Amino acid sequence: MRMRPALLMKRHIGICIAIVAIGFALRVMAALIWQNSISGETFLRFGDSDSYWTMAKKIGQGLPYQYGSSNSRVFRAPLYPLFLSPWTWIDGTSERATGMAILAARIAGCFMGALCIAIIIRLTNKLFCNPIGRPSVEVGIWAGLLVALYPGAIGMSLFILSEAIFCPLMLLSLGCISHAIQAKKQERWEVAWSWMLSSGAISGAACLARPSWSLWPAVLFSYLLIVLFQSSSGTLAKHRLGWRWFFSCVLFCVGISMVMSPWWVRNYLETGKFVPTTLQVGASLYDGWHPGASGSSDEGMHFVNAFIAEQNTADQREILAGNQLVSTLEWRLDQRLKNAAIAWASENSSDATRLGLVKFLKTWSPLPIARELGSDAVRWLEAIGYCAIMGFAVIGMWQCRSQIGAWLFAMPCVYFALLHVIFIGSVRYRQPAVLVICVLGGVGCATMVRWIYSKRTKLDGSVTSDDVTADSSHD
Repeated sequence: MRMRPALLMKRHIGICIAIVAIGFALRVMAALIWQNSISGETFLRFGDSDSYWTMAKKIGQGLPYQYGSSNSRVFRAPLYPLFLSPWTWIDGTSERATGMAILAARIAGCFMGALCIAIIIRLTNKLFCNPIGRPSVEVGIWAGLLVALYPGAIGMSLFILSEAIFCPLMLLSLGCISHAIQAKKQERWEVAWSWMLSSGAISGAACLARPSWSLWPAVLFSYLLIVLFQSSSGTLAKHRLGWRWFFSCVLFCVGISMVMSPWWVRNYLETGKFVPTTLQVGASLYDGWHPGASGSSDEGMHFVNAFIAEQNTADQREILAGNQLVSTLEWRLDQRLKNAAIAWASENSSDATRLGLVKFLKTWSPLPIARELGSDAVRWLEAIGYCAIMGFAVIGMWQCRSQIGAWLFAMPCVYFALLHVIFIGSVRYRQPAVLVICVLGGVGCATMVRWIYSKRTKLDGSVTSDDVTADSSHD
C-alpha cells in the first residue's frame, strides 16, 4: 500500500533530523577521543591552531589584535578568532590553553559540522526535484548521510582550524548562487540579483574566515557566464545577456565589499596600503615556491627568520640614505617574500611545474600523506570515505550532465585544485571541496540504490511504478 504524501514527508523529515543528530554525535565522540589522545601535551597539535587561539585570546581580553609583536597586526583574518574568543574566557588570564576551553571550542565546531549536514540536505532537496516539482528528499538523505559519516568532514569540525566556520559559510554562499541560477532560468532577474548580493555578502564572511576563498569570484564569474549563455532562450540579445551577467557579478562584489570593508579600512589604517586579506600571502607563496620545497609546509616557516634579517638590513640602509620607509615592517616583509617566490618560480619553471604536480598529489591522493592525522586506521578510513564520495559524485555528475546549474557544486574542486598547485598541498585543503561535492554524491548514491533496487525487484517480479518516490531533475 502506498504511503500518504504527508506521512511520507514526515518520515523523510524525521530521517533527515536523525542524520544530523548522528553526524553531531559522531563529531562529539571524535572530539573527545582526539582531545584525550593529546592530553598531557599541548592541546593544540597544529601550528595554525595555536595562532588562531592566540589571536582569539587577544580579542577575548580586549588586547590589540596582533600575533606576538606589533609587527604582526595583519597576521590572521579575524572571523575564526572572533568565533573562538568566547571559549578563551574559560582560561581566564592564563597564557596556556586549558583542556576545558579547547574542548568547548571543539564542541562548538561540532555544531558547525552538524549545520553543514543540514545545509547539504536542504540544498540537495531544493536542487533536485521530481517531475512535479516536489523536493527529491531521497537524494538529500543520501547526501546528508555522506557528509555525516565522512571522516574528513568530521575532522574539520573538531580540529581548531578555520574550516570549522568556513565550510558552512561556503555552503550557504553556493546555495544562494544555486537559487540565483534557478531564478535566472525563470527570467526572474530581480530575485536572481538579490540572491547574488546575498551570496557575495556570505562569501565575504567566508573570506574573513579563510582568505584563500578570496580568489573564488574569478572562477565563479567564468562559470556563471557559461551558465548564462548556455541556458538562454535566445529571445534576448547577446549584449543584454552580457549586461545582466555583468550586473550580477557587480552585485556579488558589492556583497563581498559590504562585509569585508571594515577589515580593509582597519588594514589601511595599520599599513597605509590596501590589504584585502592578510600579510601572510607572501610567506604562504614562498612556502610553496622556494629552493628545496617539497610541496608541503614541512619547514615550519623557519625561512621567515632569514627574510626578517634581510629586511632589517635593507631598512637600515634606507634610513642611513635618508629615505623614508614604506608602510610597516610586516608589509615590506610580505612583499619581499612574495617577490622572492615569484622570482624563483620564474627562474625555475620546470621545478615549479614538478612541484605543482607533487602538491596536486598531496592534496588529492586518496590515502593522506600527512601523519598528523594519527593512526593508519584513521588514514585508511579517510581514504575509503573520500573514494566513495568521489565515486558517487562521478555518477551524479553524469546523471546531471545536462543540468549545468548542478555543476556549480563541482567547481570548488577545480578551484582548490588550481589554488594548491601554487600554494602548498595537503589533504586538509581538499576537505571543503569534498564536502560540497557530496551534493552530487547524493545523486550518484541515490541512482545506485535505485538501480540495485530495480534489478532486485525485476528478479522478484514485483516492481511497481510507485516504489520509487524521488527522481533527480535531469529525468
